[in-house]
Amino acid sequence: MKKFILILTILLMGLCSNAAENYLHTIILEGTNDGYNIVLKSDSKPVVKKYVKGSDNLSLDIKGITTSKSVNAIYKNTDEINSLVVENISNNEIKIYITAKDIANATILSQTKNAAPIILSERFPVEKVIWSIAVLFILAFVIKSAKSITDYENSITIKKDIKQREIELYKNFQRELDNMPKINSKISNSYASNVMLRSRRNYKELARK
Repeated sequence: MKKFILILTILLMGLCSNAAENYLHTIILEGTNDGYNIVLKSDSKPVVKKYVKGSDNLSLDIKGITTSKSVNAIYKNTDEINSLVVENISNNEIKIYITAKDIANATILSQTKNAAPIILSERFPVEKVIWSIAVLFILAFVIKSAKSITDYENSITIKKDIKQREIELYKNFQRELDNMPKINSKISNSYASNVMLRSRRNYKELARK
């Protein structure tokens, strides 16, 4: 039991030390054709939430990280950054406030030692919005067309079924007519003549009485 507690303590200390070792060293603000790239250089990848207040104000809530003794700020291809503030909220959480023209259009990237930057939060420009709407419109048109084709095919199938049933009913009726016994017209005429003669005789006998 003592060994288990010792191992667990060592593991927890290792986890705590690993968490404490994640420092933010450098912030790179790079101007691009359609916005900014904000590169956070740290020991390991942090968890970042991006908040926008208007087009010129941006804040980043970053967890699992703390600032190093000195955080460098590097500006590339831009001279429109009005302010950059880094605030320690707790041992493993910091906030970054940036004020610049159209900073809301910014891509947030993380870069660790000897590794290429990876995107944490990407800008969503107007072109992507328009393209997304166009894709949705095309998808809706395709679905509507497919439904129309299905309805048309179903109507044709129903018409064929009705026509087939009508043909089958007609054939059955024709078979019934063919199987019915035929009445001899001569026999029926002879029977009618005999009936008429008997009726006349009976009438004459009644008249005599």
